[in-house]
Amino acid sequence: MRLRLLSPLLVMLAWPALAEEPAPAAASAPPAAAPPAQAPPAPALAVPAPPPPAPAAADLAPPPPPAEAPLPKVGLRIGTGLPDGVTVALVVRPIPSLRLQAGPSWNYIAYGVQAGVTITPFRWAISPVLEASYGHYFGADLNKIVKDIPVELQELASSVGYDYFNGQIGLEFGSPRAFTFSLGAGLSYIWSDLVGTATIAPDPADPNPARVTVVNPSLRAVIPSVRLGMLFYF
Repeated sequence: MRLRLLSPLLVMLAWPALAEEPAPAAASAPPAAAPPAQAPPAPALAVPAPPPPAPAAADLAPPPPPAEAPLPKVGLRIGTGLPDGVTVALVVRPIPSLRLQAGPSWNYIAYGVQAGVTITPFRWAISPVLEASYGHYFGADLNKIVKDIPVELQELASSVGYDYFNGQIGLEFGSPRAFTFSLGAGLSYIWSDLVGTATIAPDPADPNPARVTVVNPSLRAVIPSVRLGMLFYF
């Protein structure tokens, strides 16, 4: 009877000690597998730089040649010829193939004026030229220069002038920017209207004498013409 009473008492006294005793550790889990070793990083591949852009077509074309300086527009021409006499002319060149000239002239007897146009269809070291010109010489007294004029003609010779028109072809040498020398030949139409009267007395030995009187005669002729010229540009 006494043992039955002690058994519950022993259980009650031993319970706190049993409650404080740690529970047996659970079976330790197997160690986690080590992480696989990392492979060394692959070397970075060098990325080639993009090629430079292709040059444009305009860049491939050769540069244009430098612009040629324009030809001089103004010059001075000095020339001599037949029937021109000695001439000095101011020259204006509006376009490379065309020249206009005008100025005074002198033929040893009288002074005059002349003007013309010159065409140079091609420009080479030796260039062909076409020229047309007109000139006028004022009346001059030939009696002061020519001493042997017959008495009958002296009145007509007291004022002699003439006009002419030239048509010529020629060659020009030199540079169209500085200096050229030219020569040409062709035909000239020349005319003169004299003022006065000339009477030619008959020959006394002529069995049929006749007196010839000329009043204000007009002379017309076509003659060869030549010229030489020098042209300076500035």
